Amino acid sequence: MPRLIEVDPGRHDLSAGLAAAPGDVLSFRATGGRVRSGQAVEYVGAYTRGVVGPAGEVLSPAGPPGTALFRVVGPGTAELEVLTGDPWGAPVVHAVTVRAAPAGGPGQRPG
Repeated sequence: MPRLIEVDPGRHDLSAGLAAAPGDVLSFRATGGRVRSGQAVEYVGAYTRGVVGPAGEVLSPAGPPGTALFRVVGPGTAELEVLTGDPWGAPVVHAVTVRAAPAGGPGQRPG
């Protein structure tokens, strides 16, 4: 079964990389990102949080996005750049290597 994997680059040591499997979605606490190399992962986009108000309206805070989403699309390796901090002033770039095993392989829990 695919997983939603939540990652905070400021709290998690990503120097050894990140193990995932096709179908997994990587949710980084970040303001943006990109795939630097590889085809195992695609960048979905950067999002701001929204909540449903009492009348069914969606409320969102002003400011930069707080979540960057990536989707693992196949086995292989991908090099990501994940941005944290102020995206317009002094962004911090975190390099992350994602190793995607075939579905059902290492890094993927049995469904």
